[in-house]
Amino acid sequence: MYLIERLLGELKKSVRNRAKPEGSIIEAWVQYESLTFCGMYLKDVETAFNRPQRSNDEGMRKEKLSVFAQSARPFGDPGRGESFSRNDMEVGHWFVLNNYDEIMAYLDEHEEMMKREYPSHLVAQKHRELFPQWFLDIVNKLKSSNSPTYSDELYNLAFGPIRAELFSGCYINGVKFLGAVRDDKLCTQNSGVHVPSEGESTNIDFYGKLTTVVQLLYKDRYQVIMFKCRWFDSNPNRPGSVKIDHGLLSVNINRTWYDDDPYILANMATQIVYLDDPKAGSSWKVVQMDHRNVYAIPKLDPTDNDVDNVADQRL
Repeated sequence: MYLIERLLGELKKSVRNRAKPEGSIIEAWVQYESLTFCGMYLKDVETAFNRPQRSNDEGMRKEKLSVFAQSARPFGDPGRGESFSRNDMEVGHWFVLNNYDEIMAYLDEHEEMMKREYPSHLVAQKHRELFPQWFLDIVNKLKSSNSPTYSDELYNLAFGPIRAELFSGCYINGVKFLGAVRDDKLCTQNSGVHVPSEGESTNIDFYGKLTTVVQLLYKDRYQVIMFKCRWFDSNPNRPGSVKIDHGLLSVNINRTWYDDDPYILANMATQIVYLDDPKAGSSWKVVQMDHRNVYAIPKLDPTDNDVDNVADQRL
């Protein structure tokens, strides 16, 4: 629909006297212009200019640790059958610690200790099992010695979550996500999740569908929002997992992986849409990545002097 057609539709809605439609439209438009002008100068009154958007995520929080400063707003009842066990709590806590850049030095130190104490095939397992308690002991030592690197937020992170709350949806980065159970009942689609690869060592993008939004609650009201997802196998080295046809990427939704490690931080996710692939069959979905009203604006290189050179260019 063209913009002029939408405008004409709005004008037709304002007709109250069908005998004189032009006069009705003029009166309605004058009222609209008057309210618009006054609304720009009214204070402490919610108007179309100052009210938050429906997908408002409440902005960045003021916590110092980035893991506690997520701009996310969960909502909705997760529905029946959803639960969060103690094992799920430990898996989620490990993912938070393992993906927190500020404690990467502690992670590397503990991993080197595990390499010296255990055989190579047990290093990853022992590192995952023993690091949370070891890290808590390190933070307690920092506290007792009055180290400048100690903070209450760091202690609360090391102490771990005390409980978890489940939700069916979340607003994050201005985008609305919905769990698959609720999303499958709607005409729209808001459950597709994509996590791009990081680094040159793992050149694999992750594709899945959001199942549950998990809010880990720490001491002193700190919180971390996580997404529990069903991940589709996207390893390009495995036949029958992904394929590219005419520049379009398709994934096999019947093949999953990382069933024991389904969590990601909410700010890692970007929203995608899955479309049917009639050529490949019902088990394949085409991935569509462009999101409406969300734009990836590249950062300006500080060494770029194009602005300074504008005066030297010929017009």
